Amino acid sequence: MNRPVNSWQQLSGQAPFRLPEDSLPIADFSRTATEGLALHLELLPEPFLGSPEAPVVLLNLNPGFSPEDQQHHEDPFFAARCRDNLLHRPVDYPFYLLDPNIKGPGQRWWDRKLGPLIQRVGRQTVARGILCVEYFPYYSRRFGHRGLSLPSQQYSFALVREAINRRALVLLLRSKRLWFAAVPELVSYERLYKMKSVQNPTVSPRNCPEGFERAVRALEEIAA
Repeated sequence: MNRPVNSWQQLSGQAPFRLPEDSLPIADFSRTATEGLALHLELLPEPFLGSPEAPVVLLNLNPGFSPEDQQHHEDPFFAARCRDNLLHRPVDYPFYLLDPNIKGPGQRWWDRKLGPLIQRVGRQTVARGILCVEYFPYYSRRFGHRGLSLPSQQYSFALVREAINRRALVLLLRSKRLWFAAVPELVSYERLYKMKSVQNPTVSPRNCPEGFERAVRALEEIAA
């Protein structure tokens, strides 16, 4: 299957950071959105993290906002890595929030969630071998955007279909219902594994007893 054109190539160089194709639905949503659900368009979006060819794919909801995020997004190195990620440019740490040179709430969150894998195969192997696709691309304090459908989401869903076609291991972190509706091929995909706790979706032997060791093996195959 041919991957569709990456619409994130059209992202503006300055805030508000939203794709032109998403502008109207976002404007409609924002008129009545509560503070917790408001989209933080002063931050570069994060529809996915990592290489689109990664052997292990995580399915998540959306990037969570904290006040500390702003200062990190204003850092030139962070912003450059974020842009590289959006455009699938080759870098040493494609899952850039695992780059040792990057700090902040996103780095701390992923260090916890992926810590057991990092301990087994190393930080750079995890960064090279994992793609996380977010159901919704823009930052907010809480997720509550089930009724907000954006054109840009279709590219993310296409990345998941591409992962299924190449037989990637898929670990569902959150919201089976939303992901199954968005990508129906997931329903019968035999290489899909779910977390036992979606409130704390750490990829660990306890939380993902069937998928964890399979993920380790997949990552070991690409280890340098």
